[in-house]
Amino acid sequence: MPSQAMSAYNEEVRRTRRALLNSDYDPVEMRHMLAGLEAVGPGPDIRQLGEATLELRRAEGSALLVYVPGGGFCFPGGDSHRSLLDRVSDAAAMRGALLQYRLAPEHPFPAAHEDVAHALRVVLAEESGPVFVMCDSAAGALVLCACALLKREGHRLPDRLVCMSALTDLAMTGRSNVSNAEADPMFGPQAVMHKIFHYLQGANPAQASVSPFWDEPIALPDTLFIVGSTEVMRDDTLRYASKTETAGTTVKVLIYEEAPHVFALIPGLPETDQVVAEIATFLGKA
Repeated sequence: MPSQAMSAYNEEVRRTRRALLNSDYDPVEMRHMLAGLEAVGPGPDIRQLGEATLELRRAEGSALLVYVPGGGFCFPGGDSHRSLLDRVSDAAAMRGALLQYRLAPEHPFPAAHEDVAHALRVVLAEESGPVFVMCDSAAGALVLCACALLKREGHRLPDRLVCMSALTDLAMTGRSNVSNAEADPMFGPQAVMHKIFHYLQGANPAQASVSPFWDEPIALPDTLFIVGSTEVMRDDTLRYASKTETAGTTVKVLIYEEAPHVFALIPGLPETDQVVAEIATFLGKA
């Protein structure tokens, strides 16, 4: 059962924000509006990696945790992503860095895919210690496609991956897009479709370079998948996890009952504290 705090959060989101989140808003206008609410916290370094930027949040530790935020391809990582990164990297006693990439609709596919692949290629080549990658939502497609590409190129891969509410099939063929359309407290399928439309701008979603689900099964580093049972994108996690496991990936899947999309970003929930501990433990086993 979800905690009382999570149930209350779900009801509040459904009542006050779901209609807006599922409307046909202009992502650029929305981004500008939200920018005024964000304030970058202390960070010792911001580094340019091609078109991407890497914001170092925690400087102590031999291992590095790179967090690639989702945002539906249209929104950058914000204060909630920084807070989660800080919590996980502190709990796991490793350095933390937030990776930002070009955004749609100004920069359509393959911009974000290329930025993430290039940045990870550089970071993995430079780092001598363990490198872990954490991602959420749309960034699941970016990170998993990047890892498949790096493996085929013969480059080093991250030591472990953490994928929260990952989008893996931009063609949206998973059954949960229909079965959870009303149960998801935050997003209906139209909200996911809206972001995909602004990013792909006509590109075929059912190709391996776009959607990791449509790639051939490929063995990747040990991966922790986290998803809510009522998410419209639930099957993006379950179907991809099953597919990559058949190729030899060691997979752990955590399904949180009635948890909203990327609930780890929501402060004050018992489930958030629990999942931060789960992630830190998973990374610490490498």
